[in-house]
Amino acid sequence: MDICLRCLVRTQRKHLWPGQNVAFKQSRLLFPASPGLTSRASRRYIQSQQFKPFVPPPPSSLPKAAPPRTYHRTRRWTRRLLYLALALGVAYEVDQYFLYASLTRSARTFWLGLVVATDYKINFRAHPPLGGSIQDLHVRNAERLFDLLRTNGGLYLKIGQAIAMQSAILPPEFQKMFSKMFDDAPQNSWKDVEKVIAQDFGKTPEELFGVSFIGEPGKGVMERTARASASVAQVHWARLPDGREVAIKIQKREIAQQVGWDLWTFKVVTRIYTWLFDIPLYNLVPYISERLLLETDFANEAGNSERMAKLVAGESRLRGRVYIPKVFHELSSKRIMTAEWIEGVRLWDKETLTRPWQGRWRQGSPGCRGAPLDSPDQQSMAEFARSRPAEADLKPNRDWWKGPSGKGGLGVSLKDTMQTMVDLFSAQMFLWGWVRRRMDHKICCHGQLTLDSVTVTLILVTSSYVDYRLESLNWS
Repeated sequence: MDICLRCLVRTQRKHLWPGQNVAFKQSRLLFPASPGLTSRASRRYIQSQQFKPFVPPPPSSLPKAAPPRTYHRTRRWTRRLLYLALALGVAYEVDQYFLYASLTRSARTFWLGLVVATDYKINFRAHPPLGGSIQDLHVRNAERLFDLLRTNGGLYLKIGQAIAMQSAILPPEFQKMFSKMFDDAPQNSWKDVEKVIAQDFGKTPEELFGVSFIGEPGKGVMERTARASASVAQVHWARLPDGREVAIKIQKREIAQQVGWDLWTFKVVTRIYTWLFDIPLYNLVPYISERLLLETDFANEAGNSERMAKLVAGESRLRGRVYIPKVFHELSSKRIMTAEWIEGVRLWDKETLTRPWQGRWRQGSPGCRGAPLDSPDQQSMAEFARSRPAEADLKPNRDWWKGPSGKGGLGVSLKDTMQTMVDLFSAQMFLWGWVRRRMDHKICCHGQLTLDSVTVTLILVTSSYVDYRLESLNWS
């Protein structure tokens, strides 16, 4: 039988005198209990109280209940976060559908401006502490700015193109990146084009231009897909019922709403950079703001085009060598400009300009010297438009002058072409007071220079001051 050591000691102590108790303690020190007895006895206890079954205590004997935790702070911050998320969601939807992402684009610009400024403030030194060398600093910030301008689109692309045109003063990394700013921009859908026409003229494209998308007899035709798309507008080809082929430049629907926000964002960013880096960037704001507003005014562009045409016609050296497309005011507005369609070759396409002529003898390229364009097959065009009205490529392909191999050219002399350019620029500067800032040209056969896009600067010189005024005439 196992005996609890603690109970044994207590029993022995009761029968010992005080002196014997001391001796008993000493004997325990000299002769300790066996390990087996101690380990087994230490795990067993004797219950001396009377067994009572477990009964739940009565409620009256329980202490008063503590109040439950309500988490007031957690609930308050949760509500605040929900309200903030709801407000941001509503603001985002309003910005997307009513403001054409103007707030989003401005916020993106402010954030990137802060990132670029911080990066240059920290790393623009002989030994940058972060991010590699000075060249790496220029490369990553050029990519950031390029991505921002392409993502925001609209007038941001115009700003990027202005930077690209003056890229000689920028680091080589910026020059290489911003040379891509002149690539075609994404074009708007046909629904947006219809809305712009309806807002400016109160008519549909069919009613305004007399065209049909289902091949109705006696009607003209128009392509729904733009031939070219730039930052502010896109150009559609159309053939009117009277046989005239026109280029319809239609401003993108969102530009009118975005221009105010974009200019405000531009002013704020330039103000911050002027203060942060001590560079007088803000002095450019009035000039650039006025220029960008003129970029969106196609009525001003049409007036400048006619003015340039009159000046060219009055100069004997340029008459017959420079041609400016006619503008049809009855089909034009502040956001829509309809002008004569011109066939030609880009001025910088050197190979096509200088390759031998493989067209007909003593006949120029289509439309050269104002000659009427060859009429397409109306029946086949109507059938094609009827079968695929949404994606029809209706403009005739007039490249017969390139020959069977398609490798022919205009056969013009680069010397004669450059002489025409020099004569034009000298007349602008010294005869008319109109200095070319940007031109997009096309060359027809016989070396005729056609100005599709003209941006000129009017210089008024008096005895006391020189006033520079830009007249915008972009066709791109």
